[in-house]
Amino acid sequence: MLVIGHGVPGSVPGPQVIHTVLYHPFPHLPGSVGAQPPHPDVGPSRYRHRRGCSELLDEILERVRERVEEIRDRTFTPRAGGRSLRKALSGPGVSVIAEVKPASPSQGRLRDVDAEDVAERARAYERGGAAGISVLTEPEFFDGRPEYVEVVRETVDIPVLRKDFIIDPVQVEESAHYGADAVLIIAAAVRGEAPELIDLAHEHDMEVLLEIDRREHLELLSECDPDVVGVNNRDLRTLEVDLNRTLELGPEIKDLTNAPLVAESGVSGPEDVVRLGEVADAVLVGTYLMRASDPSEAVRELVEAGRSTG
Repeated sequence: MLVIGHGVPGSVPGPQVIHTVLYHPFPHLPGSVGAQPPHPDVGPSRYRHRRGCSELLDEILERVRERVEEIRDRTFTPRAGGRSLRKALSGPGVSVIAEVKPASPSQGRLRDVDAEDVAERARAYERGGAAGISVLTEPEFFDGRPEYVEVVRETVDIPVLRKDFIIDPVQVEESAHYGADAVLIIAAAVRGEAPELIDLAHEHDMEVLLEIDRREHLELLSECDPDVVGVNNRDLRTLEVDLNRTLELGPEIKDLTNAPLVAESGVSGPEDVVRLGEVADAVLVGTYLMRASDPSEAVRELVEAGRSTG
């Protein structure tokens, strides 16, 4: 936990708790003095009970389009660049991208977090040997915040990936504003707009992880230049997880690009890292790490398993 006292932020080892917070390093974020708590009717658990899984992606994208219009006229100042996710994933064995994910539509709320918790979890991931940190920023279904990208970037020295449903150039500009080193572009969400969004991200000195979840998306690899390619083992419409998605698509992807390949979703322990290491250069892990009582040690175990495949 990040312990705050006497107006100066700092870390204190051990299970110490200070009940009076005298200073908050990110006063504009949830969890700060004066911040408004989430509305009780907003969040993944509500969504899970009122919608069928097959409608998930469409519902998320509908809400994303509404939020895009809300930020359309904002002016963003780019502050991104400098940390290469591609380079961080290019070493031997299987690297680990550790994710900050407060909740998900499939699992409900994983952990209550505020800016302090996000910062401390990022430190723990870095101590455990993570090659990069993914920050899930979608607010309604995953309880994320775009501002958490800034929190993590100011906390760690490893690359920070903004993971969201980015469908519009203004979201790319927003990502650069909060200091993302890389952004996720989901082929199933953007379709033909992927090349434009990838080019814009590169103009803002950010790299791109292009997510592919089915064979028909492979043609995008000849139309654009992603820095990293990911395969989502979770079907975004049914929420079913199958690690074979990476194992089956991985060899075809590697025939088309030399970008590092990331297996996303479904990792539940070191044995999955070893299995995915048959084709993957990295794994992106969220739920498993958010549930871990010792996230640093949990990352370390995954990293050690990844090294054994090198």
